[in-house]
Amino acid sequence: MRGPVFVSGRVITELGRAATEPVSVELNCGMRPIQVIHTDLGGYFTFTLGGGGFQSNIDFSASNESPQSFPSNMNNMPTRFGGNSLAGCELRVSVPGYHPMNYTVTQHSDMGRVEVGTLRLTRIASSKGTGISVTSLMVPKDASKEFERALKELQDNKPEKAVPHLEKAVALYDKFAAAWHELGRIYQSRGLEEKAVQSFETAIAADPEYIPPLLSLATVQIQNREWEKGAETAGKVLALDHSVGFASFLQAVGNYNLNNLDAAERSAHEADKDPSADLPQVHALLAQIYLQKQDYPQAANQMRTYLQESPDGQFAEQMRQDLAEIEQWVDKQPEEPASAPAESAEAAPSP
Repeated sequence: MRGPVFVSGRVITELGRAATEPVSVELNCGMRPIQVIHTDLGGYFTFTLGGGGFQSNIDFSASNESPQSFPSNMNNMPTRFGGNSLAGCELRVSVPGYHPMNYTVTQHSDMGRVEVGTLRLTRIASSKGTGISVTSLMVPKDASKEFERALKELQDNKPEKAVPHLEKAVALYDKFAAAWHELGRIYQSRGLEEKAVQSFETAIAADPEYIPPLLSLATVQIQNREWEKGAETAGKVLALDHSVGFASFLQAVGNYNLNNLDAAERSAHEADKDPSADLPQVHALLAQIYLQKQDYPQAANQMRTYLQESPDGQFAEQMRQDLAEIEQWVDKQPEEPASAPAESAEAAPSP
């Protein structure tokens, strides 16, 4: 790519106005996301791609349902579309409580800029929960300004400078669920787990139908090996919106470690139905479940799928070893019945 390329647009709700919180926007030009950023409070977003420039790959969006890191630029973007063209790439917007939105880029970027226009979110009528808190509609102007200043610092990858603005925002309006959640995520990234959990719980108390802090709390609980609590909190998310794949994954991990294998299997398959979740580790988890059930053909299929989706992933080496052992065991079966391959001692994939 010769110099930077900018991809800009705006996300609005079905009411024709910007969401009252940032919304995650993903740019995908192949099997994996290239970048994930978030909108400002006006709903506007701009991807800055290539040219050696840097754009933060940390998405602090209150609507982001699965906190992951992605490459921060596109200097190595495939050139199969020719020149600086992004034609064929997709913009994906996924917000709990709203229908997922995919927009295929058709414009060429010969002049270094692609304008995709306005993308409109549509509420899921049957969904009780949402990725945009109703409390954000009632925020006083001074608290809203502090929140906006915090988001600007987060966009500049300066979370330490965002903290005082978020603390002021919740001091001015103590039911500001989105600000509490952002504050909790920063505390969590700093290792201040107790303060993070308190922030998430305060956000949940302010708006029980607000999905992001429930997901964040469930993630912390699973990471702390509080399997029952994590599965229960993830279940609360699914009661609000059954399509949130990351919640199904967390529930599956919790149930697996509680030895509820059938429940874990069901949840893992539900997680795999959500294309926006982008969770190859679901297949590593399913492989472990099928090993426990001694269903080796199914386990092998899940291992192959994981390696196809994430050949350099966290569990790739373990999957290769287990798959080789299963295949070796299968090859011996016609002539020499042998004991089943040893089940991996590897813990369930973590979020």
